[in-house]
Amino acid sequence: MQSLERRLGIGLAVILGIAFSLILLASVAAIRSLSEAYAVTRLEHDAEALAGTVAPSPRGSARMREGRISPIYRQPLSGHYFTVRFDSGTDLRSRSLWDEVLEFDTLAPGEIVLSRQRGPGDQELLVRTAGYQRGEQRFTLVVAEDLAPLARQIRQFQWSAALLLLTALVGALLVQRVVLRRAFGSLDTLRSEIHEVSAGTREHLETLGPREVRPLTSEINRLLLQLQQRLRRSRESLANLAHALKAPLARLLQDVDTLAIDSQTHTRLQRDLRQISVLVDHELRRGRLAGNSVGQYFVPARDIPELVAAMQQLYRDRALQIQVGTLASTAVAIDRQDLVELLGNLLDNACKHARTRVQLDVDVDTALQLRVADDGPGIPASELDSLPARGKRLDERAGGHGLGLSIVQDIVNDHRGALRLARCDVLGGLAVEVSLPLPAAPD
Repeated sequence: MQSLERRLGIGLAVILGIAFSLILLASVAAIRSLSEAYAVTRLEHDAEALAGTVAPSPRGSARMREGRISPIYRQPLSGHYFTVRFDSGTDLRSRSLWDEVLEFDTLAPGEIVLSRQRGPGDQELLVRTAGYQRGEQRFTLVVAEDLAPLARQIRQFQWSAALLLLTALVGALLVQRVVLRRAFGSLDTLRSEIHEVSAGTREHLETLGPREVRPLTSEINRLLLQLQQRLRRSRESLANLAHALKAPLARLLQDVDTLAIDSQTHTRLQRDLRQISVLVDHELRRGRLAGNSVGQYFVPARDIPELVAAMQQLYRDRALQIQVGTLASTAVAIDRQDLVELLGNLLDNACKHARTRVQLDVDVDTALQLRVADDGPGIPASELDSLPARGKRLDERAGGHGLGLSIVQDIVNDHRGALRLARCDVLGGLAVEVSLPLPAAPD
């Protein structure tokens, strides 16, 4: 997708290109017209001067006074030519024509014709043909000028003007780029605040930006507030429901013991009620681990120590050693709530089955790599593939791995990651490895 700056640049270049092309064409046409008008005026002046040199000779024939003819008409192939044709059929030609002849028709006095024709050396000539009468003498005078010098000057002007307009076009694009960069620079603060909102360090945008984007930023603030309110209400409702179910479940477990029922039914009811109690405890623990974070990014150095402290508090009677590797202090672009729940379940399962040690390793690169291992009895290799399935539990007494790992599997799937279960060679228990791809950084 093209950037806004690129689109505006292309639009301006097209508009200015068309405008400058029209200006160039109009300028060249105007210069050519003015040049030809000047050439015609010069031919008129030369024709009047040449007509004034025509005089009768002492023998009665027509002649031209050589001393009054411009020297340029005496230079061979100079680009300036004339021919005088008298009614008697006599022609007088300029020495500049050399052996060439100008083609023209005889005109009556007062008639003037402008034309173009090829002259000596294939020159493009502007030709003025006019009829004159001086006393008893009538003649047609043709004056011609080579347009090549004018054409060269027009081409030079055309290239100079094109270069100037091209420079102006490039300059306008550069100026527009600078103006746009400065205008977009005012959005850097807004972009920084949006990043802080996505990272969870800010709840709303304080900088609304330029007038043109204020409706957008105001709508973003409204949506953020609405999302935060809905998430908080959802979590509070879930926590309240779990708390509300806790006491009735405890009473039901006590009442089951007083019921006059057979032992098989009694065992089944107790198992079902305990499973419901485990689910309620899980939701309460999830609420404590997540806290009030809404839309925050996960920061390993900040959030993992809190998780470890919560686990040590939950299993304080076990005196477990929870060892943690080096933790990155930069935010990971994955929702904090999801990762807290994922790691909370992994650590909870590891602590349930560990004898004395739990090891947590975190690596952040192009993906977030998590590995939680314990020194417990481990899981048979034949059961590893089926373990994350929802409801699959291998140790009823300890609460099992199945529930927590099925939640972990759901979170991993939501983030298009990978979950792998294996035996830990170092500690000897179960090792759970999770890989979650990180979103690509925006341009």
